[in-house]
Amino acid sequence: MKAVYIARRVRIHPWLRDVVDTKLEKLEHFFPRTAQAHVTVRREKNIVAVEVAVVGRHGTWKATASGPDQRTAAQAVMGRIAAQVKKSKAIVKEEKKRSGPSVRKPEAWPEPRPAERPAAGPRREPSPAQSMFEEDALAAFHASDRDVFVFRDLGADAALRVLYRRRDGRVGLVLPE
Repeated sequence: MKAVYIARRVRIHPWLRDVVDTKLEKLEHFFPRTAQAHVTVRREKNIVAVEVAVVGRHGTWKATASGPDQRTAAQAVMGRIAAQVKKSKAIVKEEKKRSGPSVRKPEAWPEPRPAERPAAGPRREPSPAQSMFEEDALAAFHASDRDVFVFRDLGADAALRVLYRRRDGRVGLVLPE
């Protein structure tokens, strides 16, 4: 994770970088890959204030802590960041538990309705001829709602065949000569 350090009226001590970097490494698997940490250290009279903001794709975690030295303030602020991260992770897990399974059981599926066909004139749909055996073409034709199905028969000399649905519901096969 990339960390950017900013110092205001103070020099950043190497301890601060060690504390922040080690804690961020421990928390890195909770953050998105593109997360960045912004660490600001400033001196205010007799205390040192450390502010850390971790910016990720799904959220931002911010915390500020003050102490007599940089190490104390850095440990306090990273403890707060860790608590925020763990809390947000727990919230996400709880939401997933409450949402239930994403796949419904077959008993809850709605009953299929018969396809409605318009009584008006013929429909025109472009349909390229696929190469398949006659049995496979018949299964694909029954699965579709089309009235005409064109295919190339692999069983015979790759001839073009046409399956059509008759008005009484039976299926017919056209064999071109």
